[in-house]
Amino acid sequence: MANASLDRIGQIKGAGAVDALFLKLGIAELLSAFDRACVFKGKVKERNITGGKSAAFPVSGRADAAYHVPGTPILGATNSPGDRNEQLINLDGLMIADQVIYDLDEMMNYYDVRQDVTHQLGQALAREWDKRAARVLYAAAKTTTEPLSKAGNAGRIGQSQTLSAGYAAATSNAKGDELVSKISALKVAMAKKDVPTSDLLCVVGPDEYDVLLDSTRAINADFNGASGENGSFASGRVLRVKGIPVIESNHVTQAAYTNGTYDKNTAYQQDLSKCKAIVFHRDAIGVLTLRSPSLQVTPQGGDFNIMYQASLMVARMAIGMGVLRAECAGVIELP
Repeated sequence: MANASLDRIGQIKGAGAVDALFLKLGIAELLSAFDRACVFKGKVKERNITGGKSAAFPVSGRADAAYHVPGTPILGATNSPGDRNEQLINLDGLMIADQVIYDLDEMMNYYDVRQDVTHQLGQALAREWDKRAARVLYAAAKTTTEPLSKAGNAGRIGQSQTLSAGYAAATSNAKGDELVSKISALKVAMAKKDVPTSDLLCVVGPDEYDVLLDSTRAINADFNGASGENGSFASGRVLRVKGIPVIESNHVTQAAYTNGTYDKNTAYQQDLSKCKAIVFHRDAIGVLTLRSPSLQVTPQGGDFNIMYQASLMVARMAIGMGVLRAECAGVIELP
């Protein structure tokens, strides 16, 4: 029997792909980029200002005590001259994330694109905020210059722990145990500098968070109780290490950054390519905000809209970040 001559109704002019004319369904469920968690905001010292280009934070030291020598006048010699300094944070240039949408394209589209665009513009600023905070915290941990000069005020510098040469090739279990040891060492170093260790926070990258789950110490029942109150392998959570809350972030490890024209704080220029964890107290760095993150959209009928038949959306912020208390920050990094 001969083959039937089919009329392939999906072909264009009877040739080519047999499904070219079939309906293409537009699904309004938008496959937008996942939000990247921003963890540093709200966990460092932040100050809003209404004007100016910078802010100075006074640095003061401890006072000394001494025995009084009978018969001698008390004239303030024990603590004069005083030991004071300041930490300066400059405001950077206006940071923006912008996008223009052609009105006709928006009308013909089958899903609400504007809501997604504005959300992603806001996320762009949030990611930049978080990345800068991580770099400034790293700068604090690497600060070796004492802010004050008297011997009694020495030690107000950052601290770091270097992982072993065999860390990269070690098992997940061994990596997790070494990380716990290094986090503990940073806590002890800060305690010796009178940093309130009850308020410390540890932020690690995804790889390090995963190996902490394999540590024999972080979630082991012998160390944390059979109830698993510090998280478990099954739940995939580690809540604390040596009493320090642990949070995961994709911004702990970053490529080297070089300041641009509108970067006004040298602390941004850091290389976090080997950084694996940051342990800090909120007083380690300061953030100045002249203009909080906000969104602007050109109005319908406005000059821009009439000229280009399009809508301009701009997310903007004006901030500055700098080191305040270097002794409140520590990092763990590869050799």
